[in-house]
Amino acid sequence: MTSKSGHLEVKKGDTIIREGEPGKEMFVIEEGEVEILKGAPGSERRLGVLSQGDFFGEMSIIDDLPRGATARALTDCQLLAIDHSTFDLMREAERRADLAGVAAPPGSPELPPPSAEGSSRGSASSGVDPASVEAKGWKLFAFESGVIVVLQDRPEIRIGRFDSVTGTRPDVDLTDLDTHRTTSRRHARIVREEGRVFVSEEIGTANGTFVNGNRIGAGVRVEVKDGDWLQFGDVKTIFKAG
Repeated sequence: MTSKSGHLEVKKGDTIIREGEPGKEMFVIEEGEVEILKGAPGSERRLGVLSQGDFFGEMSIIDDLPRGATARALTDCQLLAIDHSTFDLMREAERRADLAGVAAPPGSPELPPPSAEGSSRGSASSGVDPASVEAKGWKLFAFESGVIVVLQDRPEIRIGRFDSVTGTRPDVDLTDLDTHRTTSRRHARIVREEGRVFVSEEIGTANGTFVNGNRIGAGVRVEVKDGDWLQFGDVKTIFKAG
């Protein structure tokens, strides 16, 4: 592996971390694919495959535990390494942002008109103007596909895509909408507090979270209101409040 300012270039077949060894860094995949393996060399079993926007190795810097699995490059990869001190700074920034309730910057662009085409999926509706939806509660309107996702009635909602390693899904699974795999497994969250709604990006997200075209930093909370444009990676949506 070669390193430059925290960015690593890893060749296909290289072992990035090894099960049982101590760890001081977590890694975000900027390009390429990494397989996660469990077991002794020669009898390893694959837990899953990670790609752009995914991250691994975080438990070693969160809980100071030995590596719980081996990560090996399936292709040539570019990774971002985040050490313990950087991770702590990011968590502190998130804590301060939570206390401050940071608002979105001014100068929001005009939203493009939503598409009238799309297909229904789960609790979503298609082919309608989001302003005309009668269902109560929060909604995300994906205007490129025409899908409307009715969000769960809960104080906090996690947004991302299916985690093939653990087999878990976020509250809002963008896997089907994210055709280019630009969202992370744990990408962002929407939080409701005392009648106000905020969106924040999770630590380790690679391709960004945007509010009305402005990218927000990891851990920074931005207040959102009915009609605001929220973008997760390449997935563009319009937020509708209940």
